[in-house]
Amino acid sequence: MLDPQLLTLLQGELAAANLSLGEEAIARLYDHVRLLVKWNKAVRLVGSTDAGTLVSRHIMESLALIPFIHEPRGSLLDIGSGNGYPAIPLKCALPDLRLAMMEPTMRKSVFLRTVIADLGLTDAEVIRDRVDRPADLARHGRWDCITMRAVAAIPAVMGGAQQALRPGGRLLFMVGEEGRDQILRALTADLTVFGDARFPGRRASHVVVVGFGGRPEPASETVH
Repeated sequence: MLDPQLLTLLQGELAAANLSLGEEAIARLYDHVRLLVKWNKAVRLVGSTDAGTLVSRHIMESLALIPFIHEPRGSLLDIGSGNGYPAIPLKCALPDLRLAMMEPTMRKSVFLRTVIADLGLTDAEVIRDRVDRPADLARHGRWDCITMRAVAAIPAVMGGAQQALRPGGRLLFMVGEEGRDQILRALTADLTVFGDARFPGRRASHVVVVGFGGRPEPASETVH
């Protein structure tokens, strides 16, 4: 049975964001949370399993990346997936997206494979690897979109982006102020910031969109 409090919170946040998802997508979002809470007792995946935190901090911030994904039938590589955010919500909302989640830790990679199987997600896989150098990213092929929440791998990801992104592809970084500053310092002559938007709320959290060529898109002040 679905938790009514979490469902009410989620439906309210979706409505406030003017984001319409079908029943199957919402059920999958919930099942992801259900598995996360269960596994969190043995494998630390999130700091808090409070319904409000899970909805606003994890689910909605993940779904806020949808406007920056220009190829909903394209491909997405999520680096350091861990608990499955933002990758799993994005796949739930955009089921035609080809998804790969990169996670070096054995237990977390098993969790992610369990989520894929339990939610019945197709065209989704887990890569047990990490990105420490640009070459580590380049060996996994080319992608329309690469997402990342962790900040440690920012220099390596930006260094390997030329070989890892398809033409017109984008890097989507979900970072705090320190991570944002690190991205700006790591920019090269070829890399462009196409968007720099702040998530709503008191936390200083941003989505920074980086890519090659073209003209920068106007950055919105807040992600809704």
